[in-house]
Amino acid sequence: MGKRHLYEIDLMRAFIMLAVLSVHTTSFFLSMSKHMANTDLSPTFLTIGALLTSLHFTRESFMFITGLVLFITYYRRPFRTIEFWKKRFFLIAVPYIVWTLSYIVFKGLNQPTNDYWAPATLWHDVLHSLMTGNQYYLYYVLLTMQLYLVFPIMLQCLRKLERYHLHILLASFVLQLLLMAACKFVLPHVHYAKLPTVMANADRYRSEIFLTYQFWFVAGGILACHYDNVCAFIKRHSRLVLIALCCAVPIVWAHYLFDRLILHEVESISEAVLQPIMVPYSLLVTARLWYTGMRWSVRRLEARWQPFSRFVQLAANTSFGIFLIQPFPIVYMEKAIHHLDHAGIPTWLHYSLWPFCILFVYFTGMFFAHWLSKIPYLAYLVGRKHQPSMHKSTFA
Repeated sequence: MGKRHLYEIDLMRAFIMLAVLSVHTTSFFLSMSKHMANTDLSPTFLTIGALLTSLHFTRESFMFITGLVLFITYYRRPFRTIEFWKKRFFLIAVPYIVWTLSYIVFKGLNQPTNDYWAPATLWHDVLHSLMTGNQYYLYYVLLTMQLYLVFPIMLQCLRKLERYHLHILLASFVLQLLLMAACKFVLPHVHYAKLPTVMANADRYRSEIFLTYQFWFVAGGILACHYDNVCAFIKRHSRLVLIALCCAVPIVWAHYLFDRLILHEVESISEAVLQPIMVPYSLLVTARLWYTGMRWSVRRLEARWQPFSRFVQLAANTSFGIFLIQPFPIVYMEKAIHHLDHAGIPTWLHYSLWPFCILFVYFTGMFFAHWLSKIPYLAYLVGRKHQPSMHKSTFA
């Protein structure tokens, strides 16, 4: 069976990446709002916090399509584990190592400390960063490598247990809710020192561990196994999904405000990605984005859709590169806003720049990712081979 390209995933990848950058840029404006009001309970701060919380589907959606694309590629084709690892790890490990080192140098040049460049300190920083993915947003690349490591086992299990896919999906969903409940209600109140070393490390780095997000990889994989049937189901119930999502967004906002104003939770817990409500919410957003992508995929070659289709293709092809490049425009965006702040610009002008900052980060990353993808060997830094392919991306 030939490899199947899912054009609907291109649209998902393009706009989920825009949402990712919206989250990271909005986080800066959230901290700026707290600084201006000298409180994290001001109406502006709470409004931005609620909006930010409703954008926290991005991590889960990307993991979903990562599992989906892997399984749709290999589920019904011959599979050789060593060849898979050699191909996948090379394409993703090279960018991971190079960008880790680049970020460390970038931080040293922008936020130097007295001992930052000391060989012992630098070596420790490099090793720790490579082990934990703690440089900016590289945790996701580390998670993807963990998926590649366990993928052969997942593939064999889903092949052998095909008649039990629904049971596996439901069990995975329940497990995900329990894990998120632990992250929300238990682990924040447990000090690392009170746990055994292995559990302490699992707690400290839970955002970088495959198990924390297992449902999204499993769900994407099972969807791939029954793709056409699930497509038909979503198309039949698309209106219901839309209604559910329209109800879910204000529920997420209300949940955030309830946590902040009634339960008096700190901001980091109230708007966290790892909490139970984000599981069904992210699933609804992902399903709707998927349906939107399916509708576009059947119209993408029509003349009136050609400009938009070319944009989607470019944005999807550069999505991994945008993700890797984003720290640089975000840092310079923050510096520009701080400079304007010191110049005494009015508060309303700060927030009017918000959408422009998001677009600046998005299109700057897209420009440089596209440029790098055209250069032999340097193309590997954004997850591409020597020349950009219109239908391939390492990021899923």
